[in-house]
Amino acid sequence: NTSIGATGLEMGKLAKDVAWCDKELSRPMEVLSSALLRCGRRTKRLGLELGAAIAPFSSQYRLCRYEQMAFGDRRTALKKKMEARTKADGRAAKLMINQTSMKHMGRYGTLERMETEAAMMDEFATEAAREAEEVAMRLQNEVARIGALRVNEWDSSMKVIASGMKEACAENAAIWESALEAFKREFPDLTVPMAQHATIVDGTNNIVS
Repeated sequence: NTSIGATGLEMGKLAKDVAWCDKELSRPMEVLSSALLRCGRRTKRLGLELGAAIAPFSSQYRLCRYEQMAFGDRRTALKKKMEARTKADGRAAKLMINQTSMKHMGRYGTLERMETEAAMMDEFATEAAREAEEVAMRLQNEVARIGALRVNEWDSSMKVIASGMKEACAENAAIWESALEAFKREFPDLTVPMAQHATIVDGTNNIVS
């Protein structure tokens, strides 16, 4: 990344300054500077690769807001459907209760008005139910589409991320192994301590190094 590359640049400047008075001392600094610069460039390239690979995750995260709004529309449609049906059933019940008495009283005008209102309320309820069903179908189809898209894109992205990190780690390891070999060539009498491997006993009592 930037800090590794910057450290490599500063180390290179220091090596040039030291070379004026002590060429032998500047050589290990040059080796370290070269390794830092190469490692920094590779790590920076890994960052760019990972940034591109996680783009589907970022885009889907931004879409979550619209998904919440879609489910909110579904709740609104269901509420509207329930309220419309409740009003329609109430008008229909009122009509059934008063229908016979109004006929006997000869109030046909009022009865006709109540029948018209009940029919209109039933029509509104039917329309609200239809709209709620359309919203449900659109939401269901969109959820299925986004779900399939996420499975495909996220699976591919995770493979790219894993592959990129594996490749970058291998290349960085090769960079520092190369630097170590350079140190050994420059200073053949130098003893480089080997890394100590911890001994671990796993759950099956097998020894793992």
